[in-house]
Amino acid sequence: MSHPTKKKLISAVLELLESQSLETITVDMVLKHSGVSKGSLYHHFEDFPILLEESLVRSFTVSVDQTIVTIKPLLEGAKTKDDMLEILKKATRATQHPQQRATRFKRARIIAMSERSDRIRQALSVEQSRLTSALTALFVDAQNKGWMSTSFDARTGAVLIQAYTLGKIVDDVTADPLPPELWNDIIDRLIERVFCA
Repeated sequence: MSHPTKKKLISAVLELLESQSLETITVDMVLKHSGVSKGSLYHHFEDFPILLEESLVRSFTVSVDQTIVTIKPLLEGAKTKDDMLEILKKATRATQHPQQRATRFKRARIIAMSERSDRIRQALSVEQSRLTSALTALFVDAQNKGWMSTSFDARTGAVLIQAYTLGKIVDDVTADPLPPELWNDIIDRLIERVFCA
């Protein structure tokens, strides 16, 4: 995505997605918002749905990058098992926070769209694998230091922590959501009793 015009178009779609649903975004809206001509759009993208798909994947990539950039240096900076546990608890509170509801829904929508699009599924596969690999490496490092149990597969643990974050959507859609401290407490127990026992 190095060409400036392509960047403008994708940025325009991402900005429009802040206030519009994907289904309501039109070619004309993107062109007006980006200041790019229709000819340039079709020079860089075979068709409009491909622009939309690449924009969604870009959004997912940004989310993956933010997760890696936030968690990796924190865990790498831990000096003891207790440090690591505190960092994991803080990460839980950040990712499970009610203010992250929109982020969870955005990620879920993108993942759901991959069911019908091989292009999205293949692109997301690369990004999802990158995130899982980064988390797996952190778990393996913690296991090697004796801070995490070796009784579970590190990659499975990496998938599980992503699953419970995304799974918080189940509570996000209810009229009477759980108090955050109850949800965080069960995650803390999981971390302490399964990951770090």
